Amino acid sequence: MILILLVGSIAPGQARAWDSHSAYIIKEQRWEMGVFQPFRYGLSESLEYSVHPVLFFVMPNISFKRSQADLGTFKTATRYSMIYPTPLLNMLSKDNIGGLIDPNITMPPMLGLSGSYLMSKDIFGINTTSKIGIDIGLALGELDTRSNIDLPLVYHRLEVFHNKWGVHAGVDLTKEITRRVKLFMDIDMRLLPDPDKDRGGQEYSMHSGDYSIEHKMLLVWSRSPRFRVLAGYKLVTGDYPYGRDTRLLPYLPMMEKWVPLIEFQWAK
Repeated sequence: MILILLVGSIAPGQARAWDSHSAYIIKEQRWEMGVFQPFRYGLSESLEYSVHPVLFFVMPNISFKRSQADLGTFKTATRYSMIYPTPLLNMLSKDNIGGLIDPNITMPPMLGLSGSYLMSKDIFGINTTSKIGIDIGLALGELDTRSNIDLPLVYHRLEVFHNKWGVHAGVDLTKEITRRVKLFMDIDMRLLPDPDKDRGGQEYSMHSGDYSIEHKMLLVWSRSPRFRVLAGYKLVTGDYPYGRDTRLLPYLPMMEKWVPLIEFQWAK
């Protein structure tokens, strides 16, 4: 699988609007962006890039998706991502409101790398995408063991810097209900194998905070190829240092209740 990620043959992409999660490449020179979603741009018929423009100033990030040769009847692509979370984490290292990390901790330079292999196909009228990949966390200095953030969606993405590596996999499903309305659903898993081997030195064991399962369901209304609205929820369950936990997001602590996730997206 690693060889496929690194040296897969490049093939012309089949363009599809809005399918950032799939193996399809955005149309050349088309751009898409949302309130929470990254800016996405088609560089060519086989290559696109995406970046979170707001987060970029506090957490530099970039992702590339490249079309690969079809695997049987499946459309395939590889995605490579890079983030530099150190500036944002140092901003969160403080007391009072907004502080999530001990203010006495200074985060060293860190680089997160991720590679994924995607396979897409329409099955019984449902656009299905499966994906698998590896995450690597590089800390260029001493990383304090107390520096993580024990929150759903955050913990397992940052723990890779302590763990050095992890794996992820998932399935995305999109079903067209009417010409303007679609239903999107996904389920993703993140695993953090323990770097400490067992006594035999052959297998990896698991440790506290070793997995996370994320599920999202969205109802999508497309006003036109240039604007759409999404509404739904995200469910996260996993193992954390304090034990197993399940959260329905978004959750407003001040109101002590869940509210629908609403997203607006534009394109041109």
